[in-house]
Amino acid sequence: MIFLLLTMLASSGFTTDQDENTTIVFPPYGHCMGIYRAGQDQLSMLLGGMIHFDDPQGVTAVLPDAWDTSDPGDDDELAVYGVNSGSGHIIYNASMYALGFYGGQGSGPDELSSPHGIAATTSGIVYVADTGNHRVAVLKRSGQRMSPSSFIEGFSEPWDVSLDGRYIWVTDRAGATLSRYTSADDSNPVVIPVNSPRGVAATGYGEYSNGHEAYQVVIVDDGISLSKFMDGELSGTANLSDCGGSFFNYVEIDYHGNIWVTDSISCKIHKFDPELNYLDSWGQGYGTADNRFQNPTGIAIWDRFGQIFVAEASGARYFWVGTDLRALSFASDGAGCTVSGRLTETAFMIVNIYAADGSLARSLYSGRRAPGYFSLEWDGKRLQGQEVTQGEYTLSIHVEPIYSSRTYFDKTFLRDFHMDGPVETTETSPGERI
Repeated sequence: MIFLLLTMLASSGFTTDQDENTTIVFPPYGHCMGIYRAGQDQLSMLLGGMIHFDDPQGVTAVLPDAWDTSDPGDDDELAVYGVNSGSGHIIYNASMYALGFYGGQGSGPDELSSPHGIAATTSGIVYVADTGNHRVAVLKRSGQRMSPSSFIEGFSEPWDVSLDGRYIWVTDRAGATLSRYTSADDSNPVVIPVNSPRGVAATGYGEYSNGHEAYQVVIVDDGISLSKFMDGELSGTANLSDCGGSFFNYVEIDYHGNIWVTDSISCKIHKFDPELNYLDSWGQGYGTADNRFQNPTGIAIWDRFGQIFVAEASGARYFWVGTDLRALSFASDGAGCTVSGRLTETAFMIVNIYAADGSLARSLYSGRRAPGYFSLEWDGKRLQGQEVTQGEYTLSIHVEPIYSSRTYFDKTFLRDFHMDGPVETTETSPGERI
């Protein structure tokens, strides 16, 4: 939630343990001086104890136009805005060296009441679902300060807000609607009936959308289900049972259209592909260990580099998008083999068969692959069609993410097996004994 805070801690970096879930990975030390978790101590140090974490909710991240340079290597210097619902504040990095805050509990033009979701533009417009005041507050950032600009009103219980590069999307939990606005001044929004909506994420017209179609994902049924909408029509659903979850809080869509959902009760992040097929869950339950959360709520992903920001009860977490292979299955009958599994993020994948001497027996796959299930089969023959000889062989599956983590992280799975092919023979010349 607070990018500046997330540059002040220490981390141990990646591991390549095959058993460790690497759908989400920790940034390397050199990227952010090793920080990936911030808590009350760091917040107090930077704000002098003026604000404490009190029911953190939505979070958003954006590269401000004023901070953008011609150097694409600086595109990770983001403005991150987090909602501190209990105190009615927005906490944000006023610069790369200082924190700022806006609001306070109340109903005045520069106050917020139990706010939840938040979204921001590169030009400095910030939209906040001001739940207790039944409005969406539209704020304008100028330099290091934010001030009220206008309000979108007429809601019963506005819960979240999302931007897709063209429209403003707002969920109204008590009003049971998803509304689409062309601007903050739109007096005739498109209204879609939904049941008890909470979080919303929208994509399709932004700079980093990888060309996928415009759609919206809404947490509905008061945290039980996900609904995907296209042109106002329901096009897909997913439920808690699909991922073994307990409660959906907030939702985010990444560059490739994959869908990420926080689960504050199971203390996990669930991931689905663009068609809401389940991919993976990350997190080992409640706790302070690296792979555990303390009731995660808001989530934001910066599409340019795959940076992940997560709000939790005690502060904020910072990760990178990684990749992993889950549910791997291997079988061999001595005449070939099959391997199947589930790739959790778009990745460069290389699948090879090696002989005992390390030579390449057969390449089964090499290239970029989208997430989801895969199955590959080897017929026991080399590329030229010859049957391999009897002996020991190794299946190697190598995956590397295409986000920024690709230069710091990759993962290789190995499996040894035996082939019952013909025994290798040695040709002899006349009169030679062997």
